[in-house]
Amino acid sequence: MRRTVIAIAAAAVLLAGCGNDKTKPPVLGKIPAPLGFRDQVFIKDGVFFRAPRNWRVVEGQPPQVATIAAGDAQIAVWRYRRTEPLPETRAQLRAARKALIAQVLNRDPTFKLTSSRIVVKEGLRGVELIGEATNQGQRRLVRSLHAYGRRAEVVVDAFAPRADFARVDEQTFGPVARSLKLAEPGKSAKPRA
Repeated sequence: MRRTVIAIAAAAVLLAGCGNDKTKPPVLGKIPAPLGFRDQVFIKDGVFFRAPRNWRVVEGQPPQVATIAAGDAQIAVWRYRRTEPLPETRAQLRAARKALIAQVLNRDPTFKLTSSRIVVKEGLRGVELIGEATNQGQRRLVRSLHAYGRRAEVVVDAFAPRADFARVDEQTFGPVARSLKLAEPGKSAKPRA
C-alpha cells in the first residue's frame, strides 16, 4: 500500500510539471548565419559554388543542380543547356538584362525590381536581379543570378522573407553567388588551390 501511495505521489509531481512551463516553441523559420562554407562540386553539371556548412544541400534532378536551404531561406541552382549564342559583351549583357526583366515580369506580374547589375568575371558573364517576387504563393525578396558560359545558363535564385533578406543576402546569398564557377559538363569547375 505504501508503495502505491509513493508511486501515485511521484506521478502527481511529474504530471504537475507537464504543460505548466512557459517554454517557447522553436522558431522553425529562423535563418542561421553560416558557420563557414564548404565546396559543392557538381561535375556532371560543370558547376561549383561554396555553401554554408550548416545549411542543407540537396542534389536536384536536371535541370535543377541543387537546393540549399535553412529556415525560411532557400537557394535553388539550375543549369539550362543553351544552343544559341550567349551574351559576352557588355552591350549583349545589357540586352540580356532587358529581356530577362521582361521575361520575369511576364512570369510573375507581381515582381518589383529593386536593382540589377551586369557580372563579368573569368569563365562567365551574367545578369543579376534583386527584387520582390511571389514564390510558392508567398512574397519574398530574391537575388537571381543568371550566369552564361560553357554553353549553358546557370541560374542561382536565392529567396528570403523581407525581414531577413538584407542580413541573409550579405551573409549567405552574396558569397554563394560570388563563388559560382562554371566548367564543361563532366569536368570540375572547382578552382585550383
